[in-house]
Amino acid sequence: MDSRALRELAACIERVHATDDLGHTLADGMSDHFADACREWDGEATESSFVLGVFSFYRYLAAHEPTDLRLAVMALTPCLLYSEMALPPDMLPFLADHGVCEAELLRRDARDSPGPAAAARAAFAWRRIVMATPDDHPRRGERETDLLRALRLLAARRGDTAELDQAVAMARKRLAPPGRRKRFGSLLQLFLTLEERYEATGNVADHEAALQCAEELATSASAGDPTGRHLLYSYGEKLYQRFLREPSSADLQRAIVFLRESAWSPDPEQPTRLLVLSRVLSLGFAATEDPAVLDEAIAAAGQAEALVQRDHRDYPLLEWHLALLYFHRYQQAHSADDLDKATAYVAEAAMCLPREIRLTALSAEIEFAHSRRTVDTERLHKALTLRERVVRQTPADDAYSRAEALYQLSQVQMYWYRRTGSLGHLDEATTNGQAAVELLTPTDTRRSRFLCGLGHVWFTRYTCHLERDAVPQAIHLFRSAAATAPDDHLPHAMLATALWQGYEATGDSSALDESVTSGERALELAPAGQRADILLDLGAAHRLRFGRTHDAADLHRAKAALSEAVSLPGLPPKTRMQIALEQAELASLPPVDPAERLRALETAVGLLPHVAMRSKYYEDREFVLGAHTGLGAKAADAAVAAHRPDRALELLEKARGILADTLRDTPDSTARDLCRNATRGPIVTVSAVETGGLALLVTPSGVHPVSLPGLTLHEARARHKALQRALATQARADVLDVLGWLWHTVGRPVIETLTAMGWNGSRLWWCPVGILSLFPLHAAGDADDSVMARTVSSYLPTVRAMPAAHPTQDPPGKALVVAMSRTPGEAFLPGAASEVNSLTRLLDASVLHNEQATRDAVRSALLHTRIVHFACHAQANTREPTLSRLVLHDEPLTPRDLPVGLDADLAYLSACATSDVLFIVADEAMHMTAAFQVAGFRHVVGTLWPVNDQVASDIADRFYTLIAAHGTDYAAQALHTATAEVRRAHPDKPDLWASHLHTGP
Repeated sequence: MDSRALRELAACIERVHATDDLGHTLADGMSDHFADACREWDGEATESSFVLGVFSFYRYLAAHEPTDLRLAVMALTPCLLYSEMALPPDMLPFLADHGVCEAELLRRDARDSPGPAAAARAAFAWRRIVMATPDDHPRRGERETDLLRALRLLAARRGDTAELDQAVAMARKRLAPPGRRKRFGSLLQLFLTLEERYEATGNVADHEAALQCAEELATSASAGDPTGRHLLYSYGEKLYQRFLREPSSADLQRAIVFLRESAWSPDPEQPTRLLVLSRVLSLGFAATEDPAVLDEAIAAAGQAEALVQRDHRDYPLLEWHLALLYFHRYQQAHSADDLDKATAYVAEAAMCLPREIRLTALSAEIEFAHSRRTVDTERLHKALTLRERVVRQTPADDAYSRAEALYQLSQVQMYWYRRTGSLGHLDEATTNGQAAVELLTPTDTRRSRFLCGLGHVWFTRYTCHLERDAVPQAIHLFRSAAATAPDDHLPHAMLATALWQGYEATGDSSALDESVTSGERALELAPAGQRADILLDLGAAHRLRFGRTHDAADLHRAKAALSEAVSLPGLPPKTRMQIALEQAELASLPPVDPAERLRALETAVGLLPHVAMRSKYYEDREFVLGAHTGLGAKAADAAVAAHRPDRALELLEKARGILADTLRDTPDSTARDLCRNATRGPIVTVSAVETGGLALLVTPSGVHPVSLPGLTLHEARARHKALQRALATQARADVLDVLGWLWHTVGRPVIETLTAMGWNGSRLWWCPVGILSLFPLHAAGDADDSVMARTVSSYLPTVRAMPAAHPTQDPPGKALVVAMSRTPGEAFLPGAASEVNSLTRLLDASVLHNEQATRDAVRSALLHTRIVHFACHAQANTREPTLSRLVLHDEPLTPRDLPVGLDADLAYLSACATSDVLFIVADEAMHMTAAFQVAGFRHVVGTLWPVNDQVASDIADRFYTLIAAHGTDYAAQALHTATAEVRRAHPDKPDLWASHLHTGP
């Protein structure tokens, strides 16, 4: 046996045989072994399949669960078709019914294979099918005929066609001349013998001769009788087969006419005729792109499906074909309903044909389409897994199929890198894409598509990984693709994009000229549904060229391209947002149009939720919003430039905290509503764009903008890198340097402006935007002055997130302490025990310590506590903050584990970096600190970076001493006092006192 699970199933089967008691399959523990064995099953004709199948069948007999029977059939079918295994007699009829389609596919594949090996496999499978079919089965005779066809094919592949040759010669000899009474019967006999020999040998001359016979027979046929229907169908099918060999629109149209005429009369063969008609119509759609033809193909296949049971030989083929048809219609009309139907049909087909590699590939393509439509990481991972399976199962000597498999895997790997940042997958995408191109023959019609795909991978190395050397490689590939397929719009469009986007890396002005030329060529060739993206790229290329040459014609053409793009019908929100952002860039060029720039950015901000909410998963939405980090800052900057500071605040709020609002159902707020949140003290938003920074001072009297010219986005990023580097290397002087820069750039201008407005200096709430969320604004200062010397600071994720004031100041309620001084696999935390002692001394607290602190115990206790204190290790996931964790005894606690809707007072996270994120997701980050606030804790204390264990314990002790005396609404002052004392004791060690921050009122 391959695993413990399979050994347990085999032992259970033995117990059933020994006792004749099927109930053993339902015994305690067997369900877990069964589930493990199902996960491990490889789908091949092995002893594992036999054990899993027999166990599933016995389990079905015990509990009559239909899914058990289906699994038994799936597992045992390969054992029937590919091995001599003795199978349970009661299962044989099920297996024969399930295996006929796969056996027929083996025969068809063997027909296209010159050697005898494939034909031998097909003949073996059909022998086993007939053996498993009862004598009284209604399809027994049909299956014996199929076996005979497989045996004839095998004989032909072994060089023995004497019997077939003799039959054809005899039929030719007996053929009556035209006009004679026996002409019809003798011609029909010749047609049948030619068809049989063609099926066995694939001889084109036989096919042409059979087609000529079918044409003459069809002229006198009528769909009103069974023979006539068969002859009309045969002629249409032969025309279809010739079209597949030598494409001709005349053959295709005639095939459709004759197959339509034969398809709709009811008889047992109608499902097969409808299936073939649908296949030919799908080819007609591919040639004409006429939606009505595709709809007719779907209707024909749907009618065929309605006429058959699951044991019909054509049932899996119908499910497969319907999946293809609905997927084609989705690709044309982008209907989510069509994509869902394609998904359902391909899943059913794959259940019937689990070893069919082409179905696996189609499943991967459909899952990939789902992931592109909804930004669903789970779907993308499934597509990646399926594509990897296709590559593994594709024979190494099948260069054509292997090239396609490697190309498709390369594209999914590229998108997986873009979603997860896995550089290994990007490297594999590059390698696999190159390998796919190298497998192509010089005349392969896929060359342009493969070159475009490989170029896309290389350009991703630049756009997402900043590899400047990748730009020339990508452009070369796109140029080669355009030269290979000069009348295809796609390579021209991709070349145009790469040229203008790569201009920043190359600085080559001629690239902009070529981008415009390529974009115009792509526009000439593109179908209507592809024009918007090309127009968008054309507008960008003209804009960049205007910035270099100041030629007004470029500015005019850029505006015209965007105007045409935005007027196109049916644009998805993502494209409309991209157009709006490009319009904002144009409005920023001289002569600057502040009103137009603001209008465009208002449109983009309004579209942001529609773009982000396509996936049902929080982390996927977070990822999409992260791609648009900085939009709110740009919109606020534009509104201030247009002398509308109130609108600046509204747009900044609307562009941030979108995901948290979905959890709390927070309505949109006007500037007047937001200013009411500043009654306890000013709220200061701080943001940065490429041209400088902006602070919005939110007070009861209104919104007051303060320009921060030294706070450019480039400088902020550089200073954040310097801060990270200094903390990692214990370069405390460099940390102090960053804090000094923060003071002179942000802290002092804000505080001096507030002081001039009459602010009393008691409290200040920081509401940083984007990368500013990663700085300790509360600790900004130098040796002479600082924020901490002027005021007590707190933080808010958004202005609207300010909790309402408590009417009374109640004493601290029931507290919960979660302390992990000993954590499996982590360093010892002696300070955790000290924090337990402090809290139990100062507050009415219960404790979950070490082994007691399981995830379930903590989650349960959170429902009944007013204060929670965590003294444990934390692991920040800066790329996907919802995967950050507080490390407990058994399983970690993540933001997704927290309940929502609590009415609690204080969460203190005495753990490492509970507020740390990447700046690209900072505006939406659901890190541990933010998650506790969303869960319903009014006050949350967290950290920006890891803090010395003993110092953290001292800060917590001082903090809770003050909380015990003054209540939880004193949290901000308490934390300020505790950290200020550490600052006075260690002014040259900012890593000890600048990390802690308070979020809340």
